[in-house]
Amino acid sequence: MKQYLLDGFEPQNVLRHFEDICSIPHGSGHEAALRSHIAALADQYGLAHREIGGGNLLVRVPASPGCEEAAPFLIQGHMDMVLAKEPRVELDLEHEPIRLVLEGGVLRADGTTLGADNAVGLCHMMAMMEPSAPRHPELELLFTTEEEVGLVGIRKADLSAIRSRRMLNMDCGDPDVLVIGAAGGSKYDLTASFPLAETDDPGLCVEIAGLRGGHSGIEAGKRASSVELAGRLLSALCDEAPIRLGAMETPAATNGFPRWQKLFLSVPEACLDGVRRALDRIIADFHRELDEREPEFRVTVTDQTVVRAASAEDTRTLADFLLLMPFGVSQRSPDHPAWVLCSALLANASFDGGVFHGHFSIRANREPYRQAVVARLEALCRMTGFRAALKDRPSPPWPEKDASPLRELCQALSREVLGQEMAIQVENGSVEVGVITLAIPDMDAVGFAPKSRGAHTTSEHLYLDTMPTFWTLFTALLDRLCDLP
Repeated sequence: MKQYLLDGFEPQNVLRHFEDICSIPHGSGHEAALRSHIAALADQYGLAHREIGGGNLLVRVPASPGCEEAAPFLIQGHMDMVLAKEPRVELDLEHEPIRLVLEGGVLRADGTTLGADNAVGLCHMMAMMEPSAPRHPELELLFTTEEEVGLVGIRKADLSAIRSRRMLNMDCGDPDVLVIGAAGGSKYDLTASFPLAETDDPGLCVEIAGLRGGHSGIEAGKRASSVELAGRLLSALCDEAPIRLGAMETPAATNGFPRWQKLFLSVPEACLDGVRRALDRIIADFHRELDEREPEFRVTVTDQTVVRAASAEDTRTLADFLLLMPFGVSQRSPDHPAWVLCSALLANASFDGGVFHGHFSIRANREPYRQAVVARLEALCRMTGFRAALKDRPSPPWPEKDASPLRELCQALSREVLGQEMAIQVENGSVEVGVITLAIPDMDAVGFAPKSRGAHTTSEHLYLDTMPTFWTLFTALLDRLCDLP
């Protein structure tokens, strides 16, 4: 019999499904093995299921006895996870499972992402497929693909197969936080070319490191970006001396804040001491700004041979571009200041062989806010000679509704079952509900889930003590839906 790490925790059947998911590699674009596992479960329980395009799997679970007259209910979660790991980790995450680590009541992975985003949703959906599942109406369980790379999979799905007009998404929120809307977004590839020439001036390597990273939407306004800091630093050094940029290294683009950046600089001999003093001032200013929220932040400066570099003029152009790139929160709700309605991030920036590459993303809950950031990006590109190419079409937002019977029901159940109201949140992250509500405008949707943090980073972790709380509220909702028309 298979041994499970979490057998001492509840709800046990849900957590066993969670561990099963973790044992199956399922990065974006590689969900086939996990989809086959879920389909095999459906076959085992005699449930109808089919792919509806893009590798998305729809499983139908008949209503519990006595609940046949209730309207069907859609529950949706995505099968893919972000694959991130620390340099010490040698796992091939596309083919090898993560290694779970239990620390008291917190579950994490050993040096990799955990995949609680979105395994916390999938495991509850799989538990509801079991014959012994708690009382519920007919369920439509939608397991989607390639969410983490821009909601790619669900946009290939035939959503006309869905009959429900109420739904729960478990890719956002907490047991005490009810999400009622989320951002759409667009992504751009940024490029530029600058000729390089030989240099025999002294060289420096400036490395920015130790940042926490985090989800580019959820953590907007709370995290520092190594790319944004590099732009500020490079611009300040250009004010000091005619420095020349030889190269720039950055992490591969992910759906999160970049954690490190390296700049390789050629500095005129006569300016070297002044540049070193300027670096000391800049680094000290950064520490005063960041130490409280980025406790492991550091900048190191080492001697480095630079053979070829861009001109001082082109280095200034590149520095201006990085400095003026839209970054962070650009719009908040006037009625709910904690709600971020628009943010932007240059997720990485590299310069190699005279060619610049960057990946830029915009998240917005309102189309005019997104368009305003696009206009600033396009103006900046015109002024600096950079090029911005849109990747795919923008993903749609999930606009919050003024009235939602499902929202009111969740609030009433939270007061009744947990003794408190849920906080209401509009999310700056993009979730697939936006695609669903665009295709089915009368869909009444909410999102809440067990508490996890650190999505898209190696610090991702799940608070196991929130699993029973969520299960209690989740099953109470399904039970109450049986009694509604």
